[in-house]
Amino acid sequence: MDVDVLLAATGIFTLRVVGNMITTVRLVNIVRNQKLAALLLGALESLVFALALGSVVSNLDNLWNLSAYCFGYAIGGYLGMLLEQRLVHRFVSVLIISPLYGPQIAAAIRDAGYGATETMGRGARGEVETVTVVVGHREVNKVIGIAHEVDEHAFVMLDELRSISRGYFRMARPEQR
Repeated sequence: MDVDVLLAATGIFTLRVVGNMITTVRLVNIVRNQKLAALLLGALESLVFALALGSVVSNLDNLWNLSAYCFGYAIGGYLGMLLEQRLVHRFVSVLIISPLYGPQIAAAIRDAGYGATETMGRGARGEVETVTVVVGHREVNKVIGIAHEVDEHAFVMLDELRSISRGYFRMARPEQR
């Protein structure tokens, strides 16, 4: 195996990983209506794509380059999702429905330092209590865990929010991150 072939394949792989990570972050910027960031990332993404594709298309018989291109794309998508989770702070609305334990769930959530809004509703089998909590996406599992400690059969729905304004939010302390 020639060292130059491996170096070229490694370069293509690296370009595709970086390129697809940029694509993922750019798409998040588009969804969040961050036009300038999406524009700049799009230009960088195009450059990386052209460099990687040019290296592969110039020699389609080279399986190392072709494999590096394909696997770099796949791994770049995965790493892009991980990067997006780290960089982008999203808010999620957690709706918890419990026919019997709504007030206890709301109290437990408040005791944990979160805001909770209680609402009465009518389900298929009668009265239910709904508890709505808005938290950062990293705290969703903790809130669901609190709800299920009180009522293991509580129905939980999640909605990612595009934006929020005002309200009660637990202040993140360094030890909670």
